Amino acid sequence: MRTNPPSHQTDAVPPPPRFAKLLFGILRRPQQLLLLWNWKSALLSIVLRGPIFFIAGVRQGWETAITALFTESFFCALSAGFYGAVVQTLKDGEPQWLTGVFLTLVMPVAFQVLEYLLHWFRGTPHLRIASIVSLIVSALSALFNWYAMRRGTLLVGREGGGFAGDLRRLPRLLFGFLALLPRKLSGKMIAEKMIAGKKLAAKTNAGKTNASKPQSRSSKHRSRIMRSDLPNGRCPSQ
Repeated sequence: MRTNPPSHQTDAVPPPPRFAKLLFGILRRPQQLLLLWNWKSALLSIVLRGPIFFIAGVRQGWETAITALFTESFFCALSAGFYGAVVQTLKDGEPQWLTGVFLTLVMPVAFQVLEYLLHWFRGTPHLRIASIVSLIVSALSALFNWYAMRRGTLLVGREGGGFAGDLRRLPRLLFGFLALLPRKLSGKMIAEKMIAGKKLAAKTNAGKTNASKPQSRSSKHRSRIMRSDLPNGRCPSQ
């Protein structure tokens, strides 16, 4: 019985999800954010942003400072947890530049407005300065969260791992995150230098080619003159 040899077919790599499709999926099923509420992002946000408002209120007394700290901790527990869920859902969306703009600009500004209104209602002192610093920290932490989640860290649910393992990976991820921009700039500079070198080499070769053409023409012209001066039109060797 004749059997056909097994066909070795490689599994096609699925294309990355589109940002718009993932965002519309959140809007259609917002309850999925409850299942992905990111307690890791919430805890880190409290550690990073809580002291900002505590320091802003400490000049008005310990009671005011503690009130500002608890207000910020409550807000971070809600907003940063849901924000981490959004980042985890959209982290692989393409194009990446659109995902980055949404995660590091649009959402931090929206949450910052809510945070400002909450602290204004609670009477937090030096609110404007604290809000500006908090916005900068939020944008940087959002960018880092996106960077870390794309590398399998600070995830929850089926994709997530242990928090202790995430903490051990954070220093290495932080170093890579801080070195990302210098690497991009250095790579761009090297590429620009290579392109400029190729253009210069092409111009040099073109100049040498153009310079050799008149010489060959002049030598041919001199040879014709010498032949025409002879009686039979031939060179002496002939």
